[in-house]
Amino acid sequence: MKAVLSVLVLGTLSACTQVNPVAHSAPAALSAYPLHHYTQPLSEQLFAQLSAQRSRTDGIAVASFLPLNSLTLQQADDPERQLANQLAESMLGHARQHGLKVYDYRLRNEVLMASDHEQALSRQLSAIDPASDADTLLTGTYSQMNDGLMVNARLIRLDNKQVLAAASGYIPNNVFWPVQQVGKRGDKLYRQSISGEQQ
Repeated sequence: MKAVLSVLVLGTLSACTQVNPVAHSAPAALSAYPLHHYTQPLSEQLFAQLSAQRSRTDGIAVASFLPLNSLTLQQADDPERQLANQLAESMLGHARQHGLKVYDYRLRNEVLMASDHEQALSRQLSAIDPASDADTLLTGTYSQMNDGLMVNARLIRLDNKQVLAAASGYIPNNVFWPVQQVGKRGDKLYRQSISGEQQ
């Protein structure tokens, strides 16, 4: 009887000492891979569809990716603009690596020589020739999820707006903002530093 009572008391005490751990949100670990690793599956999906349809393209131009709901970067801050442009740059690299002709419409008519650098690209319409031999545009959208971005890429014929290929993929936030936590309220991205300061 004494042994049974001892077991019951010990069992009760051990049950009392078990505490449900409270989940603390620690900063996400840095991604082991760069952005190019996450955009590669997107490009493979896109260009495989192009090959399967035997769709011919004379050349591809690549445009910045845009937030899905607003389709504009006018109200975006610098980090989000960098994100949108870096997605496009990565996809441009993949397109060329797949052997496609790629045109960069940002090339200046003349290289600008500064005292400490040369500038070959521009976003000023007056400095570039808008004409291009590209017949297809690679662009896309992104939307903020809990801890990353859902990225949608597509290839569009410029003459008739036909979508030749489309693909979606997921990219963790810490690929873009490794030292900040990223959250979303409505259609706005909010970055919070590890110290808790919101931006």
